[in-house]
Amino acid sequence: MLEHRHPHPHIDPRQPRNDTEPATNPPVFAWKPMDSASGYSLTVAADPDLAAPLIDLRGLTDPLWLPEAALPPGDYYWRWGADGKVSEVFRFRVTQTAAVVEVPPAAQWLARLPSTHPRLYLRPEDIPGLRRSLSGGKRERLQAAAEVVLAQEHQIAEPPFLPDRNLDYNAFFRAWSPVMWESRQFVSGAQTLALAYLATGEARYARAACERMASISLWDPMGSSHLSHNDEAHMSVIWNGSKVCDWVWDQFSEQELALVIEQFRRRGQITYEHMHGSGSYGVTRFDSHAGREIVFLALLAIVFHEHIPEARQWLEWLRPVLCGIWPVWAGDDGAWAEGPSYGLAYVGIMTMFATALKRGVGVDLYRRPFWRGHADWRQWCFPYYAEWMGFGDHSERWKGTWESNADLVELIDRETGAGAFSGYVAAQRAVAETLEDRFGDAAPRVDPQSLLAGPAPQAAAPRQSSVLRVFPAAGWAAFRTDLHDESRDIALIFRSSPFGAVSHSHANQNDFILHAGGRVLAMPSGYYDGYGSRHHTHWVWHTKSHNCVTLSDAGQIMRSHDSQGEIVNAFEDERLAYLCGNADAAYADRASRCRRHVAFLKPHNCFLMVDEFAAAPGIVSALQWNIHSWNAFAVDEEARSFFLVREDSSLRGHFMQHTNAFFSLTDGWDPPPGTNKVSEQWYHQYHLRFTVTGLYSRCALGVVLAPGCSAVPAASVVTERVEATEVARIGEDVLLVNGGGGIRYETVRSEAPAALLIGGHRYEIGDDGVRVV
Repeated sequence: MLEHRHPHPHIDPRQPRNDTEPATNPPVFAWKPMDSASGYSLTVAADPDLAAPLIDLRGLTDPLWLPEAALPPGDYYWRWGADGKVSEVFRFRVTQTAAVVEVPPAAQWLARLPSTHPRLYLRPEDIPGLRRSLSGGKRERLQAAAEVVLAQEHQIAEPPFLPDRNLDYNAFFRAWSPVMWESRQFVSGAQTLALAYLATGEARYARAACERMASISLWDPMGSSHLSHNDEAHMSVIWNGSKVCDWVWDQFSEQELALVIEQFRRRGQITYEHMHGSGSYGVTRFDSHAGREIVFLALLAIVFHEHIPEARQWLEWLRPVLCGIWPVWAGDDGAWAEGPSYGLAYVGIMTMFATALKRGVGVDLYRRPFWRGHADWRQWCFPYYAEWMGFGDHSERWKGTWESNADLVELIDRETGAGAFSGYVAAQRAVAETLEDRFGDAAPRVDPQSLLAGPAPQAAAPRQSSVLRVFPAAGWAAFRTDLHDESRDIALIFRSSPFGAVSHSHANQNDFILHAGGRVLAMPSGYYDGYGSRHHTHWVWHTKSHNCVTLSDAGQIMRSHDSQGEIVNAFEDERLAYLCGNADAAYADRASRCRRHVAFLKPHNCFLMVDEFAAAPGIVSALQWNIHSWNAFAVDEEARSFFLVREDSSLRGHFMQHTNAFFSLTDGWDPPPGTNKVSEQWYHQYHLRFTVTGLYSRCALGVVLAPGCSAVPAASVVTERVEATEVARIGEDVLLVNGGGGIRYETVRSEAPAALLIGGHRYEIGDDGVRVV
């Protein structure tokens, strides 16, 4: 039988993909299951006929498998089967450079862990050394935080049932939000107290932590905090609760311990039934919250396994999920499809398991290339000075967000031994000190892994050797002129993602964010006032709210796996850096082609952006170019340009379009953010749209974006139309865009969408990327 082929990695989750080279050895094997299959087979061999299988399994209950031992380098072939049918044969290659990460069975995990507590992040024999070696600054910060929590209430009431969000979203949000944040902070406070006990041995911290866990264990797991009714409340119990119980285990009374064990046993059963009973995570289900639940269930099973007979079964099921198929919103290059904010939460949560496995079992998941790549992605695509984080939900600048980002990158730097990110981490921490805490007077934040681990590597930041970095697996890229000095940094962050417009991503393929001199000049518009709110659903999710093209007011296909993009043909030399965002699929209901070419002109620190549009048969549209900012736009209709200024930074845009066209200026949102979740950081926003007047079946629109700041003067650009060729001059250099009749300018003759004459060199931009003539 032939498997259905779909370009989205969630619709066709097969691994290893055909003719690929997995970056980790052994690779995980996964395939899209058949409906009602009674069991699966897996065959792997070094010969294409599979005559001498190295792996030959029958009766697998789940459509994934992670071998225990690495494979020798070489070519391999594999197929899966079910109910007497078999798939086609796929080929992959194991290279010498693949990271070897061998993961033993879960039974061995439990055998290697200490029989007593603690067992997460450290062992009982580590405690005396921790108390001797903990530096004064860390100890003082931890105790100060613990004293704040100690003075708070250690009892928490069971939450009320939630109103139906479909009947009254505002009423639902008013009930749901306080429950989530109060319960999460309550258990997080218990974690701070438990840490203080580990570090000092003072029982008063442990007793308060025990009291908190006993209080929340009075909640009925089948009641208002059941996973199916309020999964955030359910996860508040098990997020940090397992660690708390592990670290203060010896301080529980018998009655408290019995209460806690029963609570976590039921929570674990509910989580496993919900996860396993609804399909295989990373194969048939990819819901965002499940990416947390798999980690929480694993830590719960490790801490309570002697008291929960099913715990070993849970860990065996989780082994290929956590150690093989994760991450499902990223690839080996490290970018997180849902953006920096959600990546911070979900990758940060995964470190809880990865560190527990490394410290307790000796299995180092940090060897997987994803981790180093993720730190690189954060440094390139989340500038430490950023006033706007990136694509996806959440955009606010909170102290805790910057601190958590620094903690995560520092942890990756330490655990991978990269020694490459200390400057970025220090800069993030410096910015954090200037920001407000989201929760006001909450206790100072303490990261357990930073506290319990050794120092991070200290090394000088590597020299920046390029201005363009592309992360194609999740469809992110960044042009950065100076990673380490915001005053000199011109930064354009770009998204065109194979992960489509689902979950916390929006219909914004080929979107961009532009910073200059530490100030954000252009960004997507709208705010995250609640998932599925009126504003979120009818503004933020839509293409019109992003720096993308729309077609006669129509945007990209919304909330669809098919609404995909990709970044292709990246190129860089001493004069030019270039990429193309291919969003054909995202506009497929009305266009056969919608691509954005982005070229950074190094001598001038400016960008040429060329949007190509070709209509689907029988459909015509007007091409519209959209941009959004916190600052008002001024336009010059005759010069076809716009200008905005933000403190010492500015942006001037020059449209290479001298046929009929017009500007539209608006501000605000329709509908505006709701009032349930108001933030002082939700600044007013302004919108500019440039519309090519005619209805065309094919069109190319060039725009020169000239950012500037105190240290980097903006380029001076002059545009005109010469016959059918749109021309922009920057000093002696010339940019040419095909106005519909080919490029005909002086001695240049070309049918390409654009040609660039820079420093005496000629570049042509087309379907194959940049061609140097």
